[in-house]
Amino acid sequence: MKVAVIGGGLAGLNAAKILSEYCKVDVYEKNDVGGLASSFCKDYCIEKFYHHFFREDTYLIELLKELGLKSKIVWKVIRIGQAFKGRIYPLNTPTEILRFPALSFFDKIRLALFTLKAKRMNFRDYDEIDVITGLKSSVGEEITRRFFVPLLKAKFGENYPNVSYAWLLARVSIRSNRKLTGEELGYLRGGLHQFIKKLSENLEIKKEKAKIKYNGKWNVNGKDYDALIYTAPIPELGELRKKLGIRDIKYQSSICLLLGFDERFTDIYWVNYEDEPFGATIEHTNFMPFEDYGEHLMYVAAYTTPEKVYEKSDESIFKEWVNSLKKYGFKGKINWYKVFRSKYAGPVYEKGYRKLITPYRIRRGFYLAGMTSEANYPERSMNGSLMSGKTAADKLIEDFLS
Repeated sequence: MKVAVIGGGLAGLNAAKILSEYCKVDVYEKNDVGGLASSFCKDYCIEKFYHHFFREDTYLIELLKELGLKSKIVWKVIRIGQAFKGRIYPLNTPTEILRFPALSFFDKIRLALFTLKAKRMNFRDYDEIDVITGLKSSVGEEITRRFFVPLLKAKFGENYPNVSYAWLLARVSIRSNRKLTGEELGYLRGGLHQFIKKLSENLEIKKEKAKIKYNGKWNVNGKDYDALIYTAPIPELGELRKKLGIRDIKYQSSICLLLGFDERFTDIYWVNYEDEPFGATIEHTNFMPFEDYGEHLMYVAAYTTPEKVYEKSDESIFKEWVNSLKKYGFKGKINWYKVFRSKYAGPVYEKGYRKLITPYRIRRGFYLAGMTSEANYPERSMNGSLMSGKTAADKLIEDFLS
């Protein structure tokens, strides 16, 4: 039996790895293997887009162990912050939160009570409510505007008002398990390229754009296959999407400016910003040791729309964004920079999104996995993508090989 896997990201690689034990598999990936988890390498390797994982990501963690990477897993309590009126405020300990000037004392109490309440709420019941309406009814206008809107803008850009309240409730519930000193995150010391290399070992990877046809068999670039697993963005299916009855899904795009520089910016891993051309800075060397790289590394990230992702040149993004950072005290001498873009960085979890989740089995012989799968609702993650690839592979095995 011959199977084609379209897309060489985490979902596609994991599906192909599982299926390769049973049949002949070809993976089609027009860009770098690893997808959004692919890396930029110089004297070291660093992901093009920021990545980390959580203790709850048990499937990912077990897979890392299975692939011999257990010793590389590092856990660290990280610090987060919020920019407000030209200053960056840490928001980790109860004392730091009480000092945050954007909210009154009573608003902070109300916010704390909301995080406790969110843990008990079934987020699925709120899928049809937009996040702003839901927040205003739960915490009021001031907390919504001053605290949550900057976070939402950092995550969804101009799409934020349409996001489902379910997404935020699920996120607050997960994050409320944090320690009193901050949130604990995991990373693979040395970079995720090690994981991608292990996942893709012994796989047949074709660096081609896949053109899919159906002629009684699934045909990819002139080669026939008995079955196909599609893990690339839904819009790239073109007319085939309608023929297969797959609903259209709205995606957001991502721009990541990656900086290598000589002087630490802050002591905070993740800072959210409002009214800047970017939504967040993620200072990677406040998570992993400076000594691993010999310089400081930071992502400056923005979410935008597919229509705008290529609007500005790399140079103009670099100049504009670094000038904005200087308002907050950035003084580092920049050694190099790279701008990475993804037109389809992830779905916009709009109200009613649950109805749009793509099934794993579209029909016998055609399967879907990736960011629009159940495993990545209501928030996408490496763990969810890997699980979606496994589930799609399991469905195929059930249909053809059991």
